[in-house]
Amino acid sequence: MIDFPSVQTIAIVGLSDKAGRASRHVAEYLKEQGYRIIPVNPTATEILGERCYPDLAAIPADIEIDVVDVFRRSEEVLPIAQAAIARGAKILWLQEGVVHEEAAQLAESAGLTVIMDRCMLKEDQAWRKKDPKDIYDVLIIGAGPSGLTAGLYAARAGLRTGILEAVMPGGQAATTELIENYPGFDAPISGPELMMRFMAQAQRFGAELITEEVTRTALRGHLKRVETTSGVRYARAVIIATGAQPRRLGVNGEEDFHGRGVSYCATCDGAFFRGRKVIVAGGGNSAVEEALFLTKFATEVTIVHRRDQLRATKVLQDRAFQNPKIRFVWDTIIEEIAGDAAVEKVITRNRKTGEAGEIACDGVFVFIGHSPAADFLTDPLERTEEGYIAVDAHLATNLPGVFACGDVRNTVLRQVATAVGDGAVAAISAEKFLSGHG
Repeated sequence: MIDFPSVQTIAIVGLSDKAGRASRHVAEYLKEQGYRIIPVNPTATEILGERCYPDLAAIPADIEIDVVDVFRRSEEVLPIAQAAIARGAKILWLQEGVVHEEAAQLAESAGLTVIMDRCMLKEDQAWRKKDPKDIYDVLIIGAGPSGLTAGLYAARAGLRTGILEAVMPGGQAATTELIENYPGFDAPISGPELMMRFMAQAQRFGAELITEEVTRTALRGHLKRVETTSGVRYARAVIIATGAQPRRLGVNGEEDFHGRGVSYCATCDGAFFRGRKVIVAGGGNSAVEEALFLTKFATEVTIVHRRDQLRATKVLQDRAFQNPKIRFVWDTIIEEIAGDAAVEKVITRNRKTGEAGEIACDGVFVFIGHSPAADFLTDPLERTEEGYIAVDAHLATNLPGVFACGDVRNTVLRQVATAVGDGAVAAISAEKFLSGHG
């Protein structure tokens, strides 16, 4: 039995242009399942809406052929097998009643898988019936703003849509206390509330939230395989919307004190530092936003920044400079986080003078950027130098039927508003991809 989900393109040699013929019936079925069909018939120019080629050698070299499915008499198979080998096909499939041992041995010796005297339609149907397959039109990996928006658009387009999320929906936005720059809300709204509204809207149109962690993917075939902690799911198209994860400082003590004073989420852990002193590492929007939030609990918040000025927007800088609880340590990096049972201090070094120092504190909040959350992907997806998934203007990756949106892809801005736009584009692109393969 071949791995049907991994198959993308099938060249059918002897495909008839007349309705009712066996080859035509099989081809129609396979196309309905999402396989790309390439007709090979010297007497026709187009079959099933696809350009027809006179032989395998005439098929353009940039088309990768997975299966050569043969509907010809047995005595005609040998030159077809030779052409399939020359063309780089992976599988030589001889339909029911077609047998040629010499051709089979030749193809197998060249590394092809050979199946003889069996019907591809029947074998595909048997695969689908054996252990019922959970097949979606679109599977979205990640339920942040971009993933939820993609789910809304895909489900609203009538596609069977599943949204896979290992933890709670909303992504990083769900850990933000207040969002005040999302259009349509004249007053700030909490991140968790906004994300629950996203989720409810997507579900109202039929999107299914699947609380499972994705562990492995196989995205090259006509059916994309997504393995999770609970099993295997399949989809005709996949949208990757897993966002990004906080970068670590990479210093001694950081891992040891994670959960004992080291945090990457002020909304999650800020209340534990009521009446205490904390440090925020970083100087961008996230660092300043979280520092401002922490002043609700901490008596003192020290922003330690490696440069001599913040990178945050001016409105955030102004708020931070005006807040009496916030102080700044410039041109400085943290070299170690130290303590006994919990964080007690950080060891620092001034980047300009080289002077060492230390700052007493009860907690360290790290906000120095993010890395794409894409380690689970086992497919050859093109990446940027920073590891983000590379996409085109339609958010399509280099693998057909696979799209990426939000913080996990190469983008110039990472905000809820841009993530929403990404999700809409990815879903519409997936719908167009599917409509061209149906």
